[in-house]
Amino acid sequence: MDIHERKREIVENLNQHNGIASMNYLCKRLYASRSTIRRDLISLEEDGIIKRAHGYVSLIVKSAKESPINMRQIENLDKKQNIARKADSLIKDGMVLFLDSSSTVCQLAPILKTKQNITVITNGINIANELSHAQNLTCFLCPGVLKHQSLSIVGEFTSAFIKNFHAELAILSCKAIQEKGVFEGDDSQGLVKKSMMENADKTILLCDTTKENAIGFFKTSDFDKLSCLISDASFSPSLQKILEEKIPKLY
Repeated sequence: MDIHERKREIVENLNQHNGIASMNYLCKRLYASRSTIRRDLISLEEDGIIKRAHGYVSLIVKSAKESPINMRQIENLDKKQNIARKADSLIKDGMVLFLDSSSTVCQLAPILKTKQNITVITNGINIANELSHAQNLTCFLCPGVLKHQSLSIVGEFTSAFIKNFHAELAILSCKAIQEKGVFEGDDSQGLVKKSMMENADKTILLCDTTKENAIGFFKTSDFDKLSCLISDASFSPSLQKILEEKIPKLY
């Protein structure tokens, strides 16, 4: 198990235990030495994901605001990769795509590298970086204001730039999904996603089931504005029923 896998396991174990665990517990669960776990915890602490105190480790409390990109990249990675694989068949050679800066959408990068003549317009530095060596596609990185935590570009310049393009698909994720719609933890991110949706033929939402328990204050979209939702599993019965009634395709 490499450092990235251990860090992901640490976060998942903390999530399963109300966000707190002892160093001894983590060593036993991951079959690793204290020195190895200590190095991993220092790295997670530097990333703003956990804090350490007196032999215990706790997750930094989440809020409706955006989480740091380093945290989102390792959270629920298996679910995000599963969702990306499901989206593969919907992306065809020659398509023009809007991609947001989310860690879930970033998992599409390996798939996009297998396609031909794809054009990508994104506000995600992380996504542009992943695609930087792909010679089979063209990637436009939106101008605007850099959000350091999420490595994304937002603002009026970003939305104005997006309006210069027309895409077949806007592929987006979200901070939270509730019975009233799709929500973001940041209004500037939400406005960029709205611009992408307005300038695309169809919108595909990539959203794992943990987002049902998340918090977001800025409404990005109603469900009837979505063409497709791809998730790792079914949501709660009440939400799932609404999704089935409002969204044409669910995967």
